[in-house]
Amino acid sequence: MKTKFKQKGTAKKKSQRNWQILVGIGIFLIIMAGLSLTHKAESESIQRAVKGQPLGDFSLLDLHANEIHLSDYRGKIVLINSWASWCPPCMAEMPALEKFYQQNKGHNFEILAVNAGESQATAQNFVRRSGVSFPILLDEDASTLTAMGINGYPTSILVGPDGNVLHIHIGLFFPEDLEKEISPFLVSQ
Repeated sequence: MKTKFKQKGTAKKKSQRNWQILVGIGIFLIIMAGLSLTHKAESESIQRAVKGQPLGDFSLLDLHANEIHLSDYRGKIVLINSWASWCPPCMAEMPALEKFYQQNKGHNFEILAVNAGESQATAQNFVRRSGVSFPILLDEDASTLTAMGINGYPTSILVGPDGNVLHIHIGLFFPEDLEKEISPFLVSQ
């Protein structure tokens, strides 16, 4: 008799535990769906980068916790450069980008270097070591870059004064690439 009662109690506990697990999974799924909808709403204005099409707008924090919108640069030519400190080609192209930026920043040109998935401290350490002077934006979960269609680093998107994508460059920028691919757009302004 005692054994049957213990088995019945154990079965009841297992049933309760299974019920709690199911409720927990349900709550988790509801939270994930809510986060997904929130993320979708935040990134709806940004479009996948397609040459000749509008990119839309996004906002990210810079290294000083200021919220920066792409639309803040409307009327300028903006090179959005995706990078990460763990990416050797990203690091290799930074001196060329900095030199090109210094030569052209007075010509209605800006570089927004968007860090892909790293912390503010990691990005700041890189800036201290490299000495780049263009704005660094933080995309800590890389969701904004993903929404633009960027899935490999480095990738750069050149956006015109009207917000349309002028050019997409996948991979490392060499100095001659910048001159050949970006400079013609700056001259025409």
